Amino acid sequence: MKFWLLGISLLGLTACTGVSFHSNLDPRNVVEYYKPSSVEVIENDTDLDNRAYKVLSHVNGMACQLNDRDYIATESDARTNARIKASDLGANAIRFGKCVRIENSPACKVSITCYGDALVVNE
Repeated sequence: MKFWLLGISLLGLTACTGVSFHSNLDPRNVVEYYKPSSVEVIENDTDLDNRAYKVLSHVNGMACQLNDRDYIATESDARTNARIKASDLGANAIRFGKCVRIENSPACKVSITCYGDALVVNE
């Protein structure tokens, strides 16, 4: 009985030796996924009191719903897009001004664009 169990165990272990595992996960994709979290959202100007900061550039983010079957454009997606752009500029914070919603434009059924300033805030 022991030899039979040993034989089945060895067969099970060697049966998987030719199997390889390939994944579509790429370390660069992980960095891109977490990029918006590296940019702090400054809710109001009092958050910048007693903190040195520099405005790098104005940025905008956009979310677009092309037609009725597409994912709904949200302000959250537009703000996330702006945070990614701010991170690409080397910012660690963003201060949003306003978001604008436009319906039935030539490009999108619904588009939302959020505008803000990419900042480097010294801690």
